[in-house]
Amino acid sequence: MSTSSSSSSRFNRRQVNGVPTRCWCGRKVTTYCSQTDENPFRRFYRCEITIQRKTEEHLFKWIDEALLDETKMVDAKVMRVVDEMKELRNEMLVKFELQEKMMVNMEENMNEKTNEMKMANPTIEEMGREMARKSMERVVITAVVVGPIGWLCGKLMS
Repeated sequence: MSTSSSSSSRFNRRQVNGVPTRCWCGRKVTTYCSQTDENPFRRFYRCEITIQRKTEEHLFKWIDEALLDETKMVDAKVMRVVDEMKELRNEMLVKFELQEKMMVNMEENMNEKTNEMKMANPTIEEMGREMARKSMERVVITAVVVGPIGWLCGKLMS
C-alpha cells in the first residue's frame, strides 16, 4: 500500500482532503478502476481531462484514501461538537447553580419579610383598637359636653 499511496501523491498537484468533487483546473472528477498489477480493480478519482492531456498533472486520488480522509474529518468535527457540548453543559451548570443560589436568597428574604409582617400585625391591630377606643372616648366626651349645651339651648329657646 505504501507504493499506492505514493502514486496517489505523485499525481496530485494540490493536496485534496476528503472526497474530491472537482480538479484544480475546475473540471469534474470521475471514478475509474485501476487495471494495474500493483492495484488491480482498486477504484480512484481522476480529473475528466486527464485522458486527453496525459502530460498534465491533474487530480488523482484513491477512493479508499478519500473515504478515510473524509472519515477523519467527520471524526474531528464530531470531537469539536462533543467539546462544545461539554463547554455548554458546564456553562449551564454554573448558571443553574447561580439561579439556585438566587432563589434560596429570595426565599430567605421573603421569609424574613413575612416574619416582619407577622410581628407588625399585632402592633397594627393594637394601634387600631387604641384608635377606636380614643374615638369612642371623644364621642362620649362630645356627647357629655354637647348634650347639656343642647338641652340648655332648647330650654332657653322655648
